[in-house]
Amino acid sequence: MWEMISIDDMMVFTRVVETQSFTKAAEQLGIGKARVSQIVTKLEQGLNTRLLHRTTRSLSLTDTGVRYYKKCQMIQELATQANTEALKFSNEPSGLIRISTPIGNAEYINLFSQFLSQYPQIQLDIMESDSYSNLIESRCDIAIRASSALEDSSLYATKIGEFDDILCASPEYLQRFDELQSAQDLLKLDWVSHDIVHGDKLLVLKSPQGEVVKLSKKPKVQVRTTNSLKEFLLNHIGFGVLPDFAVKDELASGDLVRILPKVHDVTIPLYAVYQNKTLMPLRTRTLIDFLKQKQQRF
Repeated sequence: MWEMISIDDMMVFTRVVETQSFTKAAEQLGIGKARVSQIVTKLEQGLNTRLLHRTTRSLSLTDTGVRYYKKCQMIQELATQANTEALKFSNEPSGLIRISTPIGNAEYINLFSQFLSQYPQIQLDIMESDSYSNLIESRCDIAIRASSALEDSSLYATKIGEFDDILCASPEYLQRFDELQSAQDLLKLDWVSHDIVHGDKLLVLKSPQGEVVKLSKKPKVQVRTTNSLKEFLLNHIGFGVLPDFAVKDELASGDLVRILPKVHDVTIPLYAVYQNKTLMPLRTRTLIDFLKQKQQRF
């Protein structure tokens, strides 16, 4: 049965050919002459052919040895090239970073654009989804999450910013009802729920003082992206709970307004989640440090 030939053994053979000496090859490799001879003999036995003609004074390649040596040289050059490229990538930020982010946040885009301007040799692959993304299964380098919960012990989370979770509706929709005074008044309104975040049975609200109110309520509409939730609110379908950064422009223009800020106003930390730090590529470490240093208020 054919056995796998060791590339290390092939490199020992290459050194013997280049030095024309078992003794010199052994000195350069830092091993004994007998060991070098043993490796070459084992190589020939594994290949079932002679590679070298040996005399007490000289070495010369057989015809097969000449061809084999040329292939060994090619492997050596490829290995050197691979190592050089790997070292280059480890010494300067470059290459592709895969990032999982929630959908439609202009603040992320602004941050990543600043990062790319600062590190032009880096490319980004942005995977936008409001669904929970398993970092390992999705092969992402970093996931931006509003949670520090980790699905695997090899993962780490670093806080990179925060945002406020708020109640919103359009003025036109609110005109249909009396002025809202308490959380119970929300039971009269139609709820547009982000199903992934809030579900479809219970609306949980938390005041700045930490008081929690739970309302048993079925949503009028269930959506799975923040953008869809916002669009339903702009179409006067109901009220919703969403991040303040997602409606910054709409709040500024008056198309949407905050409701009951004393009932629900929660500051939520945002995290960069990533895998084991030990062998993290420089490009990924550089992005995490960049985001951490910015500590963005989203």
